[in-house]
Amino acid sequence: MKSLFTLIIALLFYGAIYAQTITVNGACIAGPVTLTLGTDPEVGDGKPYYEGVGTVAGNPDIPIAIAWDSEQNLWLLTLNGGFTLFSSTANTIQPPGTASTVFSWQTEETAPCASPAPLSVTGDVALWVIFGSIDAYIKGNNLHVNWTTEKEVNNGHFEIEASTDGEQFVTIGTLKSKAENGNSDVALSYEWTGKAGISLSVLPYFALVLILLLLVRRKKTILRTTVAISFVAFVQISCNKDKDSITNAENYYIRIAQIDKDGTKTYSKIVRVNGE
Repeated sequence: MKSLFTLIIALLFYGAIYAQTITVNGACIAGPVTLTLGTDPEVGDGKPYYEGVGTVAGNPDIPIAIAWDSEQNLWLLTLNGGFTLFSSTANTIQPPGTASTVFSWQTEETAPCASPAPLSVTGDVALWVIFGSIDAYIKGNNLHVNWTTEKEVNNGHFEIEASTDGEQFVTIGTLKSKAENGNSDVALSYEWTGKAGISLSVLPYFALVLILLLLVRRKKTILRTTVAISFVAFVQISCNKDKDSITNAENYYIRIAQIDKDGTKTYSKIVRVNGE
């Protein structure tokens, strides 16, 4: 009974996270054809898959599916249970939509009709933001980060991320999208300003505190854990005050993370912080 209850909860949670339908058309598919969300959480590393039936190249009742192939790291659009017609390398939570100009579906096999129409994948799909310019600099005691977007679709918000090595990043700020309802076809400009005198080296310690607080339940253990890690963080700040303060911009990097309303995250290019 407990296992059945857990399975029901898992399926409900799975269905709540991901959207329910995707529409495909073109590429010999007489459509539009609506694909519905599958119910097997084990498919494709937990990514959703969609399935339906439509007419393809004049043949009715052909199974059509979009699923993530965890071995190839590809989204695959298949016909009749195995014929791979298209693929996409976009590692997104939802299958990518063809309205995006950032990525596209690539042809894998010859279309089963003489004059295939362009593929259309629409509905509740992943559509990325197109970034324009980005720069970051120190002025006075403030860190300024400026960037532009050329197009936004289903955008939720931005996260400003900083790094000391250009590889491991931590979030230092957030900013809402200016696009109405997260959608814009015109260029938009953004500016985020924060205090420059922060030490990025200490941020992982506070992240560790949060993780440990989730893992422990006893009040005394929580208190001791918090005190211990806070002490380590204090020592780290003291030892690295001159070396790791972002006021020394030479070894600091910034990137912008864009988070879709469906949770998909994409990144801008990485830039070095410029000093005064």
